[in-house]
Amino acid sequence: MTSGGKVAVLAAATVLLIPILVAAAGAGVVAALIGSSGATDCAPAGTTPSTGVAGYGPEQMANAATIVAVGKQMRVPEYGWVIAVAAAMQESGLTNLNYGDRDSLGLFQQRPSQGWGTPDQILNPTYAATQFYNHLLKVPNWPQMNLAAAAQAVQRSGYPDAYARHEHGARQIVGALLGVSCSGAGGPLRTEWPPEEATEPDPTGDGRITPRTLALIRALQAGGMTGLGLGCHQARPANPASDHPQGRACDIMFDAGNERSVAEGWRVANWLIAHQAALGVRYLIWQGQYWSADNPSWQPYRSSAYGCPNPANVTGCHYDHVHVSMY
Repeated sequence: MTSGGKVAVLAAATVLLIPILVAAAGAGVVAALIGSSGATDCAPAGTTPSTGVAGYGPEQMANAATIVAVGKQMRVPEYGWVIAVAAAMQESGLTNLNYGDRDSLGLFQQRPSQGWGTPDQILNPTYAATQFYNHLLKVPNWPQMNLAAAAQAVQRSGYPDAYARHEHGARQIVGALLGVSCSGAGGPLRTEWPPEEATEPDPTGDGRITPRTLALIRALQAGGMTGLGLGCHQARPANPASDHPQGRACDIMFDAGNERSVAEGWRVANWLIAHQAALGVRYLIWQGQYWSADNPSWQPYRSSAYGCPNPANVTGCHYDHVHVSMY
């Protein structure tokens, strides 16, 4: 489908998390974010926080998060997620390319002329990942195959052995998105954080927020991950001790009725998990599910006040926004 020459990560366009925080929030805030451990990503030995996971930055990690989220929603075993991420690493460098060999497009360089879909469909990362998994699941005994053979059975590349070199990096990326440890790096989750007061003006509205929340806002803005709108401080007179009035929470809005917008919400949520140890994320609520650094797996979000989980309560049960609470 592609030649090895098109597999180039567009480093100049990559937004790097740590330099953003340094420039936007100041060295003191970064010190509070990173702490003494310095562990910001699930990364191999020799990498630095600014290179991202396995050398990929936020844009590429967001695309990887979409691939993983689609696999999870389709109930594909985790090994399938690794195969899919490795295939996209080889085909596009995890960049949603609008060009390729002949009519190849997107993360997996799928070809409209070969029945993969229309160009617009293929350039939708959610659709492209779904198509990859649909084809993978039709391969007999794919879970018993090595990664290169399984990826090649789907992609039918002229370079069938090239996928194997991405297996280690793909496992690191999937591990980081799931919030688990990888060999060669400390655990990516951090649950001990010094307390902070809400001393900073909230750039998304009125009120004050903590320095940690301000750094979160700057990182989301710089990475283009603010969805349909970003709001943080809220007065909440009925519950003044909750995270929003304390300046420790933000909501990132999405369209719960739009598949593409929901997929973008999953990209942002998984990116936040991947960078939890740098940002200080305490918990997330999204699409009726709850994730916390103390219990890092998605669980149904339960609220007696709002009757959750309940998809009919779009806002109260967090189907239209990613709620982020900070330490």
